[in-house]
Amino acid sequence: MSRREQLERNLNLKKPRIALTDDRIAADEIADAREAEMRAAARADSDASAFSDEENTATTVRLDDEQHLTGRLGSKEHNHCAVFAQQSADAGRAQIKRAIEESFDIGTSATHARAQSVCFDNRKGATGNRRPKHVIKEQRVVEILETARFGTNEELMEVCNLLGLVMQGFVGGLHRKRKEWRQEHGRRVGSTPKRLKQTEAVPTTDGEGTSTQSAEIGPSPSTLDLRPRSSPRQLSATPIRRHVRVRAKTADKATHMDFTTADKGTHMDLKTMDKATDVDLAYEDAATQTEQLDKQLKEQEQAISFLRQQVRNRDAMIADLRRQLEQQAQKDPPTTSTRRKKNAATLERTSRRNLAEKIVDVIDRDRSRSVSRCSLHTLHREVRHKFGHYTPMKKEQLRQQQTINEEDGLLLLSQLGTQKAYVKMKALLRLISPKFDVFPPLKKEICATLQYEAISTPHGIGFFCSDIAGALEFRLSAAKDNLINFRSDELILKLSGDNGQGFTKLTISLPHVTHANSPANNFIVAAYPAKDTRENLSKFCGTIWQQISQLNEIAGKKIKLFLGGDLSFLWAIIGHCGSAVTTFPSPVCDCRRDQMLDAEKCKIRTTEETLKQAEQFGQLVQNGEKPTAAARALTMGIVDEPLLQSMEFDRIILAPFHVFQGIGNALIKELEGSTENAEIANGFFRSISARREAFRKKDMTGNSIRKVLIHADQLERLYSAEWPQIICKTMGHLAKIQTFTKAQPLSPRDLDELETSIEQFRTFLNDQPRMRTLLALKPKVHLLLNHFVPFARQHQFLALLDEQGDEALHSVWRRLEQLWKTMPDEEQMRQLLEHHFVSNWLLDTGKIDEMKRDREEQQEEIGDRRETDEESNEEEQFDFE
Repeated sequence: MSRREQLERNLNLKKPRIALTDDRIAADEIADAREAEMRAAARADSDASAFSDEENTATTVRLDDEQHLTGRLGSKEHNHCAVFAQQSADAGRAQIKRAIEESFDIGTSATHARAQSVCFDNRKGATGNRRPKHVIKEQRVVEILETARFGTNEELMEVCNLLGLVMQGFVGGLHRKRKEWRQEHGRRVGSTPKRLKQTEAVPTTDGEGTSTQSAEIGPSPSTLDLRPRSSPRQLSATPIRRHVRVRAKTADKATHMDFTTADKGTHMDLKTMDKATDVDLAYEDAATQTEQLDKQLKEQEQAISFLRQQVRNRDAMIADLRRQLEQQAQKDPPTTSTRRKKNAATLERTSRRNLAEKIVDVIDRDRSRSVSRCSLHTLHREVRHKFGHYTPMKKEQLRQQQTINEEDGLLLLSQLGTQKAYVKMKALLRLISPKFDVFPPLKKEICATLQYEAISTPHGIGFFCSDIAGALEFRLSAAKDNLINFRSDELILKLSGDNGQGFTKLTISLPHVTHANSPANNFIVAAYPAKDTRENLSKFCGTIWQQISQLNEIAGKKIKLFLGGDLSFLWAIIGHCGSAVTTFPSPVCDCRRDQMLDAEKCKIRTTEETLKQAEQFGQLVQNGEKPTAAARALTMGIVDEPLLQSMEFDRIILAPFHVFQGIGNALIKELEGSTENAEIANGFFRSISARREAFRKKDMTGNSIRKVLIHADQLERLYSAEWPQIICKTMGHLAKIQTFTKAQPLSPRDLDELETSIEQFRTFLNDQPRMRTLLALKPKVHLLLNHFVPFARQHQFLALLDEQGDEALHSVWRRLEQLWKTMPDEEQMRQLLEHHFVSNWLLDTGKIDEMKRDREEQQEEIGDRRETDEESNEEEQFDFE
């Protein structure tokens, strides 16, 4: 095959080539002629049939000057190369391998040393300990690659592995020559050259002569990358000043080589490729995939451009419509609507009311521990927005201090319902910010008129209000139109006291609010950690008694003061010694103990007589007489002056709550006297959910006594004995009387019925001597039979100002103590008193009723929706059937 044919075939295979310079054409022609002669001689001697189907790939290295080549090569090495070239053209792989081994004695134990001795000059470095630098002998490498021809990639790799050190040094020089050639032809060194069309004179030998033809030379898109290994061996090599050309001869079995250099040294990495056909197919597949990806990318870009154009068009249309609307609004006058416009304040109030409902819902969920952090965060942001508490963007910007007005603030508090919910509301708002709290400003405004003074004693610290008139006037102004059963000429107040949870609390309540017996109606005027004895009331209450005695008028209204509480508190207020040490136990009248069931013997006490009796008893003590029962009987049980000297005894509230609770517990204890009766009674009490107190006397509570009295007729059927039945009948009479003890005024008809029921009970006791004897000595039975009807006819109410609020106040006080239990005693009690006064204001403003109405409406709406849903479901089920 001529030189021209080889070049054309290489160009068709698109293999990488290095362009030849003009001065190499003559040397190429001489080499081709000699190569053709050697090939013809070898074909004549070998068996053509053995290798007719096998085509070998030849990689030939040419030098620029044949004379330089022959001058540099020795005669011995030149003869070896000639023999090797002849064998490689006709023999197989084994012959090529044997020729290489014979030429360099490869395959023996000294293979590596032999290769180094033949191809390298072993020279010592500048320092004695360094490894010698090997300088390549160019003529030896050129001789091997000039004459050797290898049939497959494996054979070429085998030779390269045997001559590894040789090739590393040789490629360094080859790359430098390639770089020099590109610089001479104006190419950018290190860049990938574009396809180059260059006409070269290629010598061809066809038997008749030598002709010069042009060939197109250019780089191939598929190359074999030889990159430096992880730990390449750095070698310094003598540069080769000639251009080297690596050519692949066959199309299907070819060796493709490429040489690259790193920036910091000469490295070489040789890789083998598959057959030319596989390489071309892989290249074509990669090109096809690239075209497809480019096509998809263009389609996506077109789609994106189309969508962007639509968005721009839509924005333009919206802008046009807005301009048209503004122009139309300017031209047309505003049309008046028949719908009434809402006030801005009303809308704001409605929005805050909705916010309050959301807060209540969150707190209700928080009680079940199912509230999520996301819902809290959303609620916090809304609370900030509604009340104008925004986080400042800058440090120097102050937080907006917007307090809640009376109506909106109390609306939030009223919907919480209980003090425990109010505390949870406070904690909820603190999650927004430690300083964010809408209630302290409101609380300060409410408690501005509230003035408490502390009294410190060895037994503890007590507080009393030093301005009762100012606090009551503030409550009346807050209540406004929410007062009920209110006469324009007088104002009814009730002073009461009770000991519970280790504290005695004196309170003043208003009967004109919607929930008169609620603990929120009790304004605490004094509190101290001791019992409600006469001595403690004088020590801890300070100026309370003087203030109440002088309290005749508030806000232009005449004061009508009532005194309530249990018997121990009443005895202490009026200066009575108590029922245990006197024969005159009644705090209201001067009847003896053996005359308490006789109404004719009862005479109401007066303040003047009480003062005289107290003075008389004091003189007896001063005279040296002992306070005996006879001395106390002489003064009808009065041993001290009344704390309220202006108090009228006909205004002492008889406390129906305590009356029925005391009588009922006495009857239950009598019923449980025998074991058999106790088992029946306890089983019945459990069936009606009547519970006892968990502490103290283990008595029935007020609500439980009410249940027992109502179901007394059912309990009577369980007994066959006479005495238990009599006890149950007595409970039945008490149940009829208890129906009139409601927190509302009594009508004339109610008063007549009440009187009739009490007379029937008196007759029953007269007919039952055993029961009369059991109840005759009890002061509460005396109050029930002899003083209920006169009090009710005189004041038109019986339980309008009862003691339920005082008893419930003990549990409220206990819960509030847990909130500030870490504070000192003085600060803790002050917080409790102020906090409870806020509850008074909530009740006065009527927000609790508003909250109840809203909840009832919501429940009705929910019920209507459920009924509608059930009806629709029934209709759907009927249609389906």
